[in-house]
Amino acid sequence: MGPADGEAIGVVHEGVYGLSFTTAAEMNGAERVEGLAVLRGGRVLGSDPHGGVFTGRYHYDAACGEAVIAVRLAVPPGGMLLTGLEAGPDGLVVDIAGRFAPARPVSSAVVDVAGAPIEVELRFVGPLSAGSAAA
Repeated sequence: MGPADGEAIGVVHEGVYGLSFTTAAEMNGAERVEGLAVLRGGRVLGSDPHGGVFTGRYHYDAACGEAVIAVRLAVPPGGMLLTGLEAGPDGLVVDIAGRFAPARPVSSAVVDVAGAPIEVELRFVGPLSAGSAAA
């Protein structure tokens, strides 16, 4: 049995996170793409407003004081990444890894997405409620 929602694994609080994605060229005040992710039991599930879905894992690296996250992003057919990379008619799958300090209230890191740097900001929104499951 894992920790309750909102409890931490190491110091990674489980629950819902708001995400902001920005290309390196736009990091100085440009428009951002938003998304949501759920971290629970060492797993990550999230999406962006353009149909991209990412799944993966996370763990806390106590030696560095960071959350280590590895996800696989599935971009739908015809979709396009923030970097301008087009998914094509069959879609696109991209592996992404990053390290984030605990979100207090915001944590950010630059990650490589198919050869392009993307700044990702994590904002802890709150724990999942035990009573929030659909009946």
